[in-house]
Amino acid sequence: MLVVGSGLIGASVALGLRRQGVEVWVDDADPEAVAVAVGRGAGRAGRPSDAPDVVVVAVPPAAAAAVIDAILRMYVDATVSDVASTKSHLQHEVESRGSDLSRYVPGHPLAGREVSGAAAARADLFADRVWALAPTAVTDPARVDVVRRMVESLGAVVVLTAAARHDRAVALTSHTPQVVSSLVAAGLDGLGEADVRLSGQGLRDVTRLAASDPDLWTEILTSNAGPVADALDGLIGRLEAVRDGLRAGGPPGADRVRAALAAGVAGSRLVPGKHGAGAVAYTVVPVVVADRPGELGRLFADVASTGVNLEDVRIDHAQGRPTGLVELEVAPERAEALAAGLRGRGWELRV
Repeated sequence: MLVVGSGLIGASVALGLRRQGVEVWVDDADPEAVAVAVGRGAGRAGRPSDAPDVVVVAVPPAAAAAVIDAILRMYVDATVSDVASTKSHLQHEVESRGSDLSRYVPGHPLAGREVSGAAAARADLFADRVWALAPTAVTDPARVDVVRRMVESLGAVVVLTAAARHDRAVALTSHTPQVVSSLVAAGLDGLGEADVRLSGQGLRDVTRLAASDPDLWTEILTSNAGPVADALDGLIGRLEAVRDGLRAGGPPGADRVRAALAAGVAGSRLVPGKHGAGAVAYTVVPVVVADRPGELGRLFADVASTGVNLEDVRIDHAQGRPTGLVELEVAPERAEALAAGLRGRGWELRV
């Protein structure tokens, strides 16, 4: 197995395969990136003397087509896949170079993070994450099966789709959220420290993605320019409706604002929940936790002793205090039992 590109995704692929005992080679135009990946156990540096069976191309979007074409020509029997987050433009570029598309299985793991580089790679990065495969019209089904097995071995959930459909979907589900996060964070520039302190967990949630690499995201967005621009047109229209409603004032204006917010509630219910199921309304049990070693571990141990299953966890750090608020999400019918159990073990709950 050869992984070309040793950033976050490439190094994580290599780490995941190495954990299963697969012989992996890691190559990158940046020797330092390779050194970091290899130092973390991602495999051997360079390229194998014998032709690899499978090659995963995990380079930046702008370089992907040229690298995929070169790999297809260099290893004439290898199955080649990639991890680029847009597919139509890349497929057209690879096809225009006259490459053998029958051995090419375009892919996209939806498992990025707001950090980058091999130092942030994890062997379990793809566990339970969707990994889209968008075969070309001439891709050999046997090659698709090869990549499917590799992806599933990393713990990911394979979704087969068409390139154009994939790009329209990720424009809404991935690319537009990145733009919104970045622009909301950009709007904070110029605020004084006292003003920024007037924020809660909502601001951190919305701006988390804004810490992502601007150069990488410029490549991603421009490679999917049409679908992203269409998605932004829709978003702009909804923003204008809210703005106009606020400026109009009175009951009619309030109705327009309410309609937009209600549409958001409906849309949020479509976002997959736990294990990919539909969204479920859990009850939050908020617990005050001291900011010192071992406290989270003690809390989770006490939760386990109550026999209540945690569905999700969120942590909100208090400003100016050495404490945090841990929000434990549980099934509604189990919330009272958890709250009583934690109070009995000395925990302070916020109600």
